[in-house]
Amino acid sequence: MKLVVDERHLGQSEMSWAASGGLKSVRPLQMPRAGRIILVAPHPDDEVFGAAGLIQYSLVAGLELQFVAVTDGESSHPLSKAAARSELARLRTRETVLGLRRLGVDAPQITRLGLPDGDVGRNASALQRALEEILRPGDLCVAPWRFDGHPDHEICGDVASRASEARGARVLSYLVWAWHWADPAGRDIPWRQCRRLELTRRQVAMKRWATYAFQSQIRPIGPEPADRVVMPDAVMRRFWRRYEIYVDETQDKT
Repeated sequence: MKLVVDERHLGQSEMSWAASGGLKSVRPLQMPRAGRIILVAPHPDDEVFGAAGLIQYSLVAGLELQFVAVTDGESSHPLSKAAARSELARLRTRETVLGLRRLGVDAPQITRLGLPDGDVGRNASALQRALEEILRPGDLCVAPWRFDGHPDHEICGDVASRASEARGARVLSYLVWAWHWADPAGRDIPWRQCRRLELTRRQVAMKRWATYAFQSQIRPIGPEPADRVVMPDAVMRRFWRRYEIYVDETQDKT
């Protein structure tokens, strides 16, 4: 499956998701007890788009939060002449810090691995070594779902699961691109393993404000077609919901 996202390929509508019987069947998420929350982001913005609500709940609970930035997102505009890859990496790094601060993480603890954007798969062993060094028994590792639909997301989810098992940590998976390609009326998403985190109006507002930190993704970075918006408004609406969905693969698969 090739993931295509642009103004002509906006994916599943919010109306279709609102009518999804599978989504309506999802049970509530019980905020887990954990020594630390280790949040793995394949690209700058994934941690906010996928898990901003959980971040806010973790702060209220007084849990230690650490972030793992797997790549710096330097390939978001591969043909653009408006910004070099190194400039995009610096910009997206700053956007991440701003987004997290808008959620209340005043001094984010971010470990930057610097793996190549779009090519994490060929660096899976380096990623596993890094995560095994960071994770401790009793941690909760929050990472992308291993079937999310983007190759970097999927390898991050798979490696996070293996590293967590090796270190005695628990895994919870968030969705980003599955909302784009999955069938709301089908079984693409394992609903029985999903858990729903309800957000307050304030948490939704803070999450939305945090998403606006990623101007390089939600606005054009220049005048040419290669500088286009990466995340159109119709796509962004998926991340402004009053809930977040997480996959817990320890739950019933039937």
